[in-house]
Order: sequence, then C-alpha cells, then structure tokens
Amino acid sequence: MQIDGNTRLVGIIGSPLDHTLSPAVHNAAFDYLGLNWCYVPLPVEEVRLEQAVEGIKALHFAGVNVTMPFKTGVIGLLDEVAMFAESVGAVNTILIDKGKLIGYNTDGRGFYTALVRDLGYDVKGRSVLVLGAGGASRSVTVSLALAGCGSITIVNRSPGRSEQLAEIIRKSAPEIQVSWLTPEDNYDIVVAESDVIINATPLTTFNGVLRVPVSLLNKNQLVCDLNYSLYQPPLLQEAEARGAQVMDGKGMLLYQAAAAFEIWTGLEAPVEVMRAALVRALEEARI
Repeated sequence: MQIDGNTRLVGIIGSPLDHTLSPAVHNAAFDYLGLNWCYVPLPVEEVRLEQAVEGIKALHFAGVNVTMPFKTGVIGLLDEVAMFAESVGAVNTILIDKGKLIGYNTDGRGFYTALVRDLGYDVKGRSVLVLGAGGASRSVTVSLALAGCGSITIVNRSPGRSEQLAEIIRKSAPEIQVSWLTPEDNYDIVVAESDVIINATPLTTFNGVLRVPVSLLNKNQLVCDLNYSLYQPPLLQEAEARGAQVMDGKGMLLYQAAAAFEIWTGLEAPVEVMRAALVRALEEARI
C-alpha cells in the first residue's frame, strides 16, 4: 500500500477499537483491486462523537463504519438516513457524498447474505427465536421479517427494549407474528419448536444469563451465534453435536463489510479476498 496526497480515506469510529478486524479486511480488498484507498481505525470518546463526525467530513473521508457505542447516537448528526437504517434505528456505515453525510445499516444485509450465500438457507415461513434486543438483534430480525419469516420470539432481560424491538418489526412487516419473553420465563417449548435460534447477545458461555436448554436442540434447526472467533462458541458446539446446522458471526461481519465497501467505492467487493483476510486477521489476533 502506498499512501500519498491522492489516497482516499475510510475508517471506523467507535470505542474501544483494540480488536477491530475491519482495517485488515478492507485494506486487503483495496490492495487486490489496486485502489489508492486506506482504511483506518478512529477511536472516539463518547463525548466527542459530534466533533468526530464533523472531523471526518472536514478531512474529506469517503466514509466510515460506525460501531459501538455510536450506532444509534450518530443518526441525529447525519443529513440523510437510508430507509432500513431508519427503521431499525441504527447506522453502521456512513457515506460522505458531495459533503452530505448519508447513513446506512449493512448488518442485517450481512447476516441475510451469509444465510443465503454460505448456507443456501431459505427463511420464508420459518419460526425465529432471538436472544437479545440490541442493535445487532434489530438489524437481523428486521431483515428476516422482510425476507418473509413466519414468526419471531424475542428473549431479553429488558421488557421495554423487547417491546420496542417488537414494534419495529411490526412496522416493517405487519404480517409477522412477534412475541417476547424474559430469561426468567420458561421458553423451553419455544427453543424446541423454533426453526432458527440466534444468539444476538455478547455472551458466549452458559453462565446463567445465556440460557439455552441445549438438550432440546435438534437436527431440524439452524442455530446462529453473532459472536465470532477462530473457534466455535459453546452454543454452536452443543447444537452441532445434536445435528443442527450452525453459523457464527464471521459471515455477517464479512458481508456487512462487503456491502459497506460497495457503498463507498461503487465497485463489486472482492468477497473471497476479504474472507481470506478476515481469517488471517483472526489467526494473528488469536481471537
């Protein structure tokens, strides 16, 4: 990579960014296509978000990714927000076009693309159980609702956040059946009867909060964990041992990055180059 006065800059804003894999993934794509672009991590303190957004605009960035804790707060600082991002109330990608800040959300698209492209899975009519009601859960469940899943059950500690997510889903796809429970409720039957089970929480171990009765998992299910590492999360290990199809968060990370790449550059993303870079970055980071 050669950086000069003509290098186009993109990056990621968030806090912390110690373990972000995005620079490795995007810079591998730029190198492969011979683009004079560079992707950089931009750690931002929570109280400095507005200044950071003005800064990337002043410095003529082509765009940035947005990660925690700014996916919601950044919306009010943008000139335009794409329909999907507005409906889920979260932005993870900003395009700077002729001085205008335009917000997108590629997380849901990333998850759905991984389902279809990597697994060949059709969600139409399927019953979905999702653990968590945060930003990742919003993007994923709305994407599945728009793709025609039959029902969605949300399990989350905060009834208020669950109801808020349920309302977002209903507005996006009024025909979808939506319900919610708390971890203290008995949802064993829901686990046993769901076609798709998704862990959209940051928890990766069975420590009394991530409560999934794994003995009820079966070969007719798809079990997903949005967390990613070189190694399978315990939930997926248990599910695979019982014959279920499994998917971790690497595909979602890859395809949301590819979608952001295409928004910024207008070019088709070299997905397999980005996938290989992601695996190398995980190996080097030993995550």
